[in-house]
Amino acid sequence: MEEKIYEQGKIIDRLSQSEIHLGEVVHQQGIAIDRMQGQLAKYEANLDQLLAGLNERDRIVEREEAKIHEQLNRHRYDIREQDKVIQGIDCRVGIQAQGINSLKERVSYYDDRLLDVSLLRC
Repeated sequence: MEEKIYEQGKIIDRLSQSEIHLGEVVHQQGIAIDRMQGQLAKYEANLDQLLAGLNERDRIVEREEAKIHEQLNRHRYDIREQDKVIQGIDCRVGIQAQGINSLKERVSYYDDRLLDVSLLRC
């Protein structure tokens, strides 16, 4: 019976040592988990800063795009207005060209008549 008590004592000692060892392992894992949670918190904070920066950049890009679209629309309007002016000038130039051609025809007609008259006098 003493031997049985001795064996049970050994088993209890081993179990106590295992419990102590497991307690230490659990403690070390707790420390590791705490460190990992700290790192995770840092990563989350960095991610939040990155997202905030990206959101700000997106807002800036949207504002700049809006400005560019506004400028393009103004330039399109200016170009349309300039096209109207150019079309008006083209129309006037065409009318003046017709007038010049008409004058050339008259001058040519009178030149021919003058030539005829001068030939008749000779």
